[in-house]
Amino acid sequence: MSTLYALLVGINSYRASTVPDLRGCRTDVMEARAFLETRLAPGVSLEPLSLYDGQATRAAVIEAFRSHLGLAGPADSVLFWFSGHGSEAPAPAWWFEESTLMLQTLVCADSRDGEVPDLLDKELSVLLDEVAGRAGHVAVVLDCCHSAGGTRELPGAHARTVVPMATAPDRELLLPELAVAVPGRTPDQEHITLAACRSDELAGEMSLGGRRRGLFSWALLNALGRLGPAATYRDLLVAAQTEVEQTVYRQVPQLLPAHRGIADRPFLGGRLAPPASGLLLRYVRQGWEVDAGSCHGLVGAGTTDEIRLAVVGDVPVREVRVVQVLAERSLVEPIGWQPDRDRQYRMVLSQVPLPVTTVLVGGPGQDGPTVAAVRAALRCAGPGGGPSPHLRPVDRLDVDTVPEMVVRAPRRGVAVVVDRSGAPLTGELTDVGSDGARQTVHTLEHIARWRQIRELNNPVTGLAGAVTVEMVAALPGEHIAPFDRPPIAADADGVVRLRYQRGPGGWTPQTVFVRLHNHSDRKLFCVLLDLTERFRVHAELFPGNFVAPHGRAAALRGRRVVAALPAGEAPEPGARVRDWLKLVVAEEQFGPAPFELPALGAPRGVDRGPLAVLGFLDRIGRAVQHRDLVASAEDGAYDWTTVTVPLEVEVPGAERSV
Repeated sequence: MSTLYALLVGINSYRASTVPDLRGCRTDVMEARAFLETRLAPGVSLEPLSLYDGQATRAAVIEAFRSHLGLAGPADSVLFWFSGHGSEAPAPAWWFEESTLMLQTLVCADSRDGEVPDLLDKELSVLLDEVAGRAGHVAVVLDCCHSAGGTRELPGAHARTVVPMATAPDRELLLPELAVAVPGRTPDQEHITLAACRSDELAGEMSLGGRRRGLFSWALLNALGRLGPAATYRDLLVAAQTEVEQTVYRQVPQLLPAHRGIADRPFLGGRLAPPASGLLLRYVRQGWEVDAGSCHGLVGAGTTDEIRLAVVGDVPVREVRVVQVLAERSLVEPIGWQPDRDRQYRMVLSQVPLPVTTVLVGGPGQDGPTVAAVRAALRCAGPGGGPSPHLRPVDRLDVDTVPEMVVRAPRRGVAVVVDRSGAPLTGELTDVGSDGARQTVHTLEHIARWRQIRELNNPVTGLAGAVTVEMVAALPGEHIAPFDRPPIAADADGVVRLRYQRGPGGWTPQTVFVRLHNHSDRKLFCVLLDLTERFRVHAELFPGNFVAPHGRAAALRGRRVVAALPAGEAPEPGARVRDWLKLVVAEEQFGPAPFELPALGAPRGVDRGPLAVLGFLDRIGRAVQHRDLVASAEDGAYDWTTVTVPLEVEVPGAERSV
């Protein structure tokens, strides 16, 4: 037996008038606790202590470290989760290791009320050292501003930050261990931290699934739910980082330390259990419910798409509709059938809400005829002349939404699409009159559909972690994929980088083999998609087949893959291109065709219509997905999941070349 000691601190309300209140911090830690209560492995007990609002004073947090987390022994794990304000404080005494002369801080409920200081990052380090000296594994989650250094204003979000302390805190008010600053002091014991942002960034909270939450906490819980117990801290960072960066700009979650070692261990030292093979539908006093909620990644109220689940294997398919998402469970209602109240039913997700891409057309000084034409075309881009199912126009005055794409009109008749950071997604789109405006909207929809495929995931799957994608370096003269050679490790940020090498004849791209590894005890059907920077989606690497239990399969029938830059792009030092490999796994067969998209601007071939992808995803949880994607009446419902691997091909810069 082992124990997970958890200290969960969520502060919405602060005593000091100079510290503004927040709204999503209690939700963060309540959902974290609900997740732990439903996902610990057998033989692991949970000892949680939650401190909310006024309970989370500086003294109470310090005491909880020593009296609660301090109980952990060598067989136990520890989790400290903090959601609240982060800030900074002057650090003249630590000038030798703080080049900015600022320390990062956690703002406790009574911080700055009178003489009460923030909790300094160096004090947090002392407390963690004490706990890690006795516990077997220590993990920290910090959802606050400046968190990579120790510890929310972004467009569309409220920042978990307050102004820095005006002066350095009085040493007499700090932990006695900090009475003397020691040059070069490093932590005595190792612990791992997942932080919401870099030390110079702000962490956002916003309305997500109908409730105010910390963006990082929400993304991390989603990642925990869908990646399974084998996911390492590095895996979780990549998944959460991707979701955060798709939502806001300039908030980049961090992993500390990022070097090989503890970062590559499973979350909480492997004390989570695999997700259930299927959700359970049962009747309770309030009605019908399933055992998955917002802490497992289900989207809450406020979405425009229904969430549906289906009974596994039933013919014909019998579904329920989610009517309310709670923290650890969801209330549902049957659709056209009456379940037996004395039975429990195994369920899988059969309809998943797809993200709708927000787009801003125009901007300051750009309300001319070109912008007006695109706006008019956008209003009637969908079926029957209605709005597009993939795009949601937003106004530039909408402070609650950061547009994911912006259409700019640099001059009359010309449009350019950029992302939220201003980076161009397209070249100049010309002749943007009535016909050109419709083509501009087609371009926006193409990019939005590409994004939907990249972001597709099943938050409540029982197949989490069942199949992995492996990149294996090809040796000179080797032409067939090796069965068991170790794969290429991802870099510290979780990206698999394949680098050109310089030889006598110039730059040569790396060659690799791509393998799929089924870690489960059942055969699973897999399709491997390649999503390119040119907004193409294709399944040429592995268009679909079953992979045997505990078996491996090779892309391109075992042939080598040349990791090269796109045709026509010279391999100059510093050149790079990013792809995303998207693995779709299901218990039964399906076809790749609805996922596939040509490169932006390439001939479209057969037009599957704007709802092609939506129509497939609505049915992806159902039984055999035939090559023509026509599900028969005899089909049941089966589980599915996805895996996303960021892949970068680069030519090393001059300082890294050989």
